[in-house]
Amino acid sequence: MSLSRKKILIASLGTRGDVQPYVALARALTAQGAEVTLVTGEGFDDMIEAAGARSRPVPINYQTLLQSPEVQAALFTFKGKIRAARQNIDLQKEISRQLWQTGLEERPDLILFNLKACVMTLVGRRLNVPALPTALQPVTAPTGDFPIPLFGLPDLGRGLNRWSYRAGRFLMEAGLRPVLKPVRLEAKTEYAVPGSLLDGHEPGGDPPMSLQAFSRALVPIPADWPAETWQCGYWLTEPDADYRPPQELATFLEAGPAPVFLGFGSMPSRDPEKLTATVLEALRTTGRRAILSTGWGGLSSRDLPENLAGRVLLVEKAPHSWLFPRCSAIVHHGGAGTTHEALRWGIPSLICPVFGDQPFWGQQVWKIGAGPKPIRQQALTPDNLRHALQELETPACKAGAERASAVMSAEPSALGTAARLIDLLAAEPAS
Repeated sequence: MSLSRKKILIASLGTRGDVQPYVALARALTAQGAEVTLVTGEGFDDMIEAAGARSRPVPINYQTLLQSPEVQAALFTFKGKIRAARQNIDLQKEISRQLWQTGLEERPDLILFNLKACVMTLVGRRLNVPALPTALQPVTAPTGDFPIPLFGLPDLGRGLNRWSYRAGRFLMEAGLRPVLKPVRLEAKTEYAVPGSLLDGHEPGGDPPMSLQAFSRALVPIPADWPAETWQCGYWLTEPDADYRPPQELATFLEAGPAPVFLGFGSMPSRDPEKLTATVLEALRTTGRRAILSTGWGGLSSRDLPENLAGRVLLVEKAPHSWLFPRCSAIVHHGGAGTTHEALRWGIPSLICPVFGDQPFWGQQVWKIGAGPKPIRQQALTPDNLRHALQELETPACKAGAERASAVMSAEPSALGTAARLIDLLAAEPAS
């Protein structure tokens, strides 16, 4: 069987880490004959089209948004979060309206969406097609094993852990109400259907399958998860066989032992110069070779001091799937994608989280022995980073990362998810 001529609409809003795994899934789906359209923010057209899918961007650029003073303040203070939410409410309303219109125009046979695009549940109800929620973090299915990994909560015990998901759901649904106002009048009938927009839609009324796209190496399947919850593994991008690195990067990698990679992706820093100075001082005292990725502003691109010349290379970007296998360790912010990419290759990691689910991934990497205890980015010092870099070199960390890699290699990931969706669509009655 195949997905020949089946139309699949994927909606995922966020930074590159929120988009790239869905592009990997789109590639697997198109390989099975599906016609895939991916709705997301601006700036990802080339990546989406290279996967064989069609891009339908909505009017938001998350890189630009993250670099604005209001949103950077939101990352570090509660008042900043409130202010940013108020200032961006009209933009979010327009995005919801466009997602609704795009879904109706595309008339897909299947919809997949992340939690920032829950309006797609209404589209599924209108068209009477499956609209399946997806998650790159374990935030939708309640469990007593751990609290919802969005607020940096400690283990609260099984009862309170489960309650934290109810609290998280309440906050998410409260956040949805104002941004969906432009759709409410047009979708009165769909709003009247019982059930949360977070849960998607399944024709016939059965609970929709929920795709949990993260690895069992980091989150063993909880025994108390609902039956419709399916943990399919992270949707990883395959290395580009045609990629050729800049000559400076290729020369650096060939000139000595595998370096440590340090980069914080799309996460801005309150003080990039100070963060860079901290990193460079730790590298000076350890003598490690290193690649520093400046990313979207986590590290500054200042000139390197003479005492690190030849040992440290600054790069703006390079594909992680190509670079990480050539590194000895990874120091990063703890986004789901970077966390999984490092472990995929059996590379130990130190996570320096900023907010959201990042502290959770840092704790999970530490618990499975694939890296040191996480250090919050704002708490980094030359001394604690130096000690963590030394711990990353230990056989125990390497063995923990290799165990995780072995688990990940056996998971369904993108191709297995595509196969499961073939079965799901084959079982769906014609609408």
